[in-house]
Amino acid sequence: MSDMQMDQILSALDSATQRATYSAVAALLGKTPRTLMKGRARDQQHSWVVNRKNGLPTGYEPARLHPALQEHAHVIDSRDELAAFLSSHAGIDISNARAA
Repeated sequence: MSDMQMDQILSALDSATQRATYSAVAALLGKTPRTLMKGRARDQQHSWVVNRKNGLPTGYEPARLHPALQEHAHVIDSRDELAAFLSSHAGIDISNARAA
């Protein structure tokens, strides 16, 4: 996974105020959910990638969550749904992203 791919995904999620689970993003990029956000700041832009169970990012203080984080009830929860979202909302070609 390149940082550029992850940055593109985060930017697309942020632009659409859309959450996606760690597992959906990890599956798209061929990573494990546990290491997906390693080395990234716990800030508003990164808060769009969330836990499947509660819809919130892990280990974030409330002040670090994006104010519009829960604007949409739906959370993208699969690799295929995330790929379709990226293609239709951001024009991101995921053909080079690895399947899990």
